[in-house]
Amino acid sequence: WVFNNLTYVESPREMWKGNPLGATGEWTAEDGRQWRTECDTAATGSNGCRSYTWTTSVSAKARPSGGYDFVTTNDWMFNNIVRFTK
Repeated sequence: WVFNNLTYVESPREMWKGNPLGATGEWTAEDGRQWRTECDTAATGSNGCRSYTWTTSVSAKARPSGGYDFVTTNDWMFNNIVRFTK
């Protein structure tokens, strides 16, 4: 599975007041999922936010002798972008 990330249509920043996807910070949702949002950084550009979730992922690396090694990692995974009108 690969996540199909979301980009929200540009809207006034005021519309996102109180929504953690529109403000820098970290939080844990009611379902236990951990989130981190950064806004107005080099990664997001001005008038934008990016949110990430703490996610466990599994990747496969082919062995030269055949077969695969599976690696499980935990890291922040990109989830969505919020864009603000200027």
